[in-house]
Amino acid sequence: MTDNRRLRLEWASHQGSDCLQITGWSEAELSEMTRADAGALSRRLALYPSDALGASGGYATVPPIAGGFEVHDERVLFRPRFPFADSIDYTLMIDQPGSVEPETWTIRRASKASVPTARVLEIYPTAEVVPLNLLRIYVQFSDPMSDGWAERAIRIRSLDAGQPLENVFLPPVPELWDSERRRLTMLLDPGRIKRGLVPNLESGYPLADGMTVEISVDLGFRDARGQPLKATAQRTYRVGPALRSRIDPGRWSVSVPQSGSSAPLSVTLDRPLDHGLLRHSLSVQNSTGNTLHGTTAIGTSELGWSFTPEPPWECGPHQLVIEPRLEDVAGNTPARVFDRDICRPEDAPQANTQTRIPFNCGPVTR
Repeated sequence: MTDNRRLRLEWASHQGSDCLQITGWSEAELSEMTRADAGALSRRLALYPSDALGASGGYATVPPIAGGFEVHDERVLFRPRFPFADSIDYTLMIDQPGSVEPETWTIRRASKASVPTARVLEIYPTAEVVPLNLLRIYVQFSDPMSDGWAERAIRIRSLDAGQPLENVFLPPVPELWDSERRRLTMLLDPGRIKRGLVPNLESGYPLADGMTVEISVDLGFRDARGQPLKATAQRTYRVGPALRSRIDPGRWSVSVPQSGSSAPLSVTLDRPLDHGLLRHSLSVQNSTGNTLHGTTAIGTSELGWSFTPEPPWECGPHQLVIEPRLEDVAGNTPARVFDRDICRPEDAPQANTQTRIPFNCGPVTR
């Protein structure tokens, strides 16, 4: 179906959106694609950042750019879910029946004169010491970022040996972004963390007790406009013993405010908790079971949590509600131990229910 035709790739605008326009199709191809639904089109056509294909060794290990193909008369449009990045090449791959390798066409997105603005705001956890069985890190960016750079631009190395550590992270395919594409989650290989699994038995834990490691984010990480970061970012951790016990809210310390005030409810935690889940897994309810509105904050090293209500506290009983999805930095929850020994009955999973800590906001005493 590719005989006597040559495709033309161009940047275009359709209904106010930037698109990639592909023309030059044969009549048979256009007829087939016009009849195809969105799922069939996405199985036949895919668009990739060219650099990502070269770095990974092939399209089979790289997720295509999120978006959709549409057929309009004699042209096919690709409308991306997120803006195209400038200054990079894009490769269109076409699956041809009967062919071993896909047909490929490449187009470059022109560079626009702009100054880099994106930077790394934080790397989590922020604690100086992490457990041997650390499960994930987060990288928080100031601006929306592009796909396909995590594996190339995020490094981990041993400061003791002065060498990179290999195969620490689970290959980020697909990359794990929040809805705004500002926070990236990097998972340390769970197969190497869970005792008894083959990767753990063959390769051991990704980290070692007593070592010092550095996480770094290179300048080459591109934002949604295709621009590099303003600066590199690093965080250093000392690796301590494994953390293998359920979260126990009974070990937390709660500082209760007085009614009529807007002072925060302050919770001191007994261990660093997962930053992303801590922000969304705790809430406060009043005596009628209604969830209070207000502002939450996470303390240094993820060892504290606070809630400031709006309006001020009412007099009477309240509850701090902890969702069962809450995890510490090693993946343990109130109900289960992530890296558990199945021979220890005390580590068997418990009921996956909310935990509630009651407290009472009393009147101001004089």
